[in-house]
Amino acid sequence: MPNRFLLVDADAAGQMALQQVASRLERSSVVATTVEMAREHLRSEVFDLCIVDMNLPAGGELVLKTAQACQPWTPVIALAGQGTVAEVVTAIRAGAADFLPRPFHPDLAVSVIRRVMHEWVSGTLGDETNGACLIGDHPAIRVVLDRIDQAADSGASVFIRGEEGTGHEIVARLIHACSSRRAGPFVAVRPDSGQEGGNDAFGTDQAPDDVTASLGGTLFIDDIATLAPEAQLSLLSLLKNPKALSEEPGKDLRIVVASTQNMEQAVRDGEFLAELYYRLNVIPVSIPPLRERPEDIPTLLDHFRRMANARRNRNVPPFSPEVLVKLGTSSWPGNVRQVAEIVDRLVATVKDRAVTVNDLPPSLRTDVAGLSPALVDLPQDGVDLRQLLTQLEDRLIEQALQRTGGNKNRAAELLGMNRTTLVEKLRRRTG
Repeated sequence: MPNRFLLVDADAAGQMALQQVASRLERSSVVATTVEMAREHLRSEVFDLCIVDMNLPAGGELVLKTAQACQPWTPVIALAGQGTVAEVVTAIRAGAADFLPRPFHPDLAVSVIRRVMHEWVSGTLGDETNGACLIGDHPAIRVVLDRIDQAADSGASVFIRGEEGTGHEIVARLIHACSSRRAGPFVAVRPDSGQEGGNDAFGTDQAPDDVTASLGGTLFIDDIATLAPEAQLSLLSLLKNPKALSEEPGKDLRIVVASTQNMEQAVRDGEFLAELYYRLNVIPVSIPPLRERPEDIPTLLDHFRRMANARRNRNVPPFSPEVLVKLGTSSWPGNVRQVAEIVDRLVATVKDRAVTVNDLPPSLRTDVAGLSPALVDLPQDGVDLRQLLTQLEDRLIEQALQRTGGNKNRAAELLGMNRTTLVEKLRRRTG
């Protein structure tokens, strides 16, 4: 590896900030202040990462395209200087591996760069799909993008709703990146409702490191529905008395939370504090599941194919119409995350040849018409669909685990979902 970053930024302060991040990661750096300088470096030298200001006078996207042409194995991180969601999505759609706000907090930059470098060096996907979860032209996605812009400007608490694999953390990062707090830290946490000693998880007397570290930036709490009752009370107390954390100007707390659960039902069942829910649900953002925007599936498939080709140094051609029909008609229960993992697995398997229908996982080759009529015919007296689907899911998960001897990776493949989704479903069944 060359152990060098190419930093493309015309702003002197921005260059210094990027160089300091590169130094923290023990990388040397080459600075280019214009598009032409950057393109010349990319044509004549080798880098293991490129960070590009997308608002360069001649267009940062041109640098991104040059990197893809000259050294496609080099990941590009886009600097979003305008602070708009559209800018980030445009960069991701053009092939950026990830994004950073401008200005950025150095800890966030180090975290994003480390994750991208790990993915591209190992050739494997991490836990996120960068901004690709918001690629698409469906009206529902445009509504989400508008909602993110509104939420970013408000400074209020945001509640993100969406199924697993729809991109909770990416939406939270976009809200942070497009807000006036983007130079502050972005801290992501996930509570464990089964963990003992959680009574003071969000207490104000001795705030945990994650909460303190997020002051002046954004605290993102995923899977908020699993927060233990004692921790809910502590978090509510913190929201009622935010000055207990800090009275320093600009060091206040902003919270963005997310859940896959029906929170209104959780409140009615007494599992979640009503007052806490109302304080968190100031601005709701709902991410649609992929099955509700099937028109976007071909675009996502091609995007992930190109990214997997670059990450794995492959040359898999575009999917055939037959493959697109099979993939385009899948329900994709794991949403965009599942699409990314399936495409990555296909590219890794077929190497440089075209993908055929026979290369697809068994779950994606199965037609609904091939299922037992008892599973798809509506009983005369009707059915509790939610309960039936839960029971069917539990049975199939048990069968997949039995068939694979408890191997979660193989079981997830049989079920057509990613391993993270399977582990989460198992945790909820036992928790």
